[in-house]
Amino acid sequence: MNTLRDEVKAAFITTHCGRSTDDVVINPELNAAFISECRKRLVDVLEFDANWTLMNLRKSASLGDVTTDRIRIDHSLYEHASQIAARFMEDQTQLTIDRVLCAPGARSDFDAIALSIAPEVAVYRLRKAALGLRKASRLQPEIVKRIANWERQIVSFPAEELAIKIDLIPMNPGVYIFRDKSGYLYVGEASNLRLRVGKHLDHSDRKALARYFWENGVENVTVELHAFAEDSEARRQSARRAYESDLIAKRQPRFNIRP
Repeated sequence: MNTLRDEVKAAFITTHCGRSTDDVVINPELNAAFISECRKRLVDVLEFDANWTLMNLRKSASLGDVTTDRIRIDHSLYEHASQIAARFMEDQTQLTIDRVLCAPGARSDFDAIALSIAPEVAVYRLRKAALGLRKASRLQPEIVKRIANWERQIVSFPAEELAIKIDLIPMNPGVYIFRDKSGYLYVGEASNLRLRVGKHLDHSDRKALARYFWENGVENVTVELHAFAEDSEARRQSARRAYESDLIAKRQPRFNIRP
C-alpha cells in the first residue's frame, strides 16, 4: 500500500511542469493541479498535509532525479511587503513561513497583508519573496518574543483611525510598530501604549518620525500593537526593552537607532 509520501511524490511528478517543489506549493495554478492530483490518489487528503509533505520530500532529498527549472526573480522592490506579512503571521499564529504557505487559510491571510502593501504584485511573487527571505536567513526567529508571551495580544490599525479613536489603543504595557508601504518605520516600547502611541500621533518626540509625519501625514501608516497583561513581566521596562531590541535587530525599522 502506497504511503502519503509516495502519492504526493507521484502527484508532484505528474503536475510540476518543470517547476520546483516550492513553486508547486506557492504558484496558485500549479498548486491547484497538484492538490487535485493528490485527491485522485487520496480522496480525503488535507491541502496542508499534501503541501507540507511535498516540502519535506524536497528537504530530505527524497524526490529522486527530478529535473526542475531555476527561475530567478528580483524581489527587491516588494520584499518588504513579504517580510511584514511573514512576521505578522508568525506573531499571530506562531507558524514558520513554510507552514503558513502550506496552509490555505494562513496563506490567504499572508496574501491579504502583503497585497495591502504591494497591491500591484502577483501573490506568487510575494510568496516567493518570503521564501527567499527565509532562505537568506532574514526571517530568523525573534527569540525574546517567543519566550516573552506574557498573555500577548497583537492587533493592527490604520494610524489615521487611531488618531481620532485613541480609545482603540489599550492602556497596557507593550511594544508598538509603525510601518507604511515602504517597510518598517519605528519600533518602541511603553508602559502605557495609549499614552505613548497617542503622543507620537499628536507630535512625536522622535525627530525623524515627527518629520516623516509632517511631510507625509499618517494616511498610509499602520500601527501594530503588541499589548501585554498589566501584571505580566512586561510591567518592567527592562523586559519590554529586550523584546523591543529583538524586533529592531531583526526588522531594522528606518527611524530606530540600532541596538
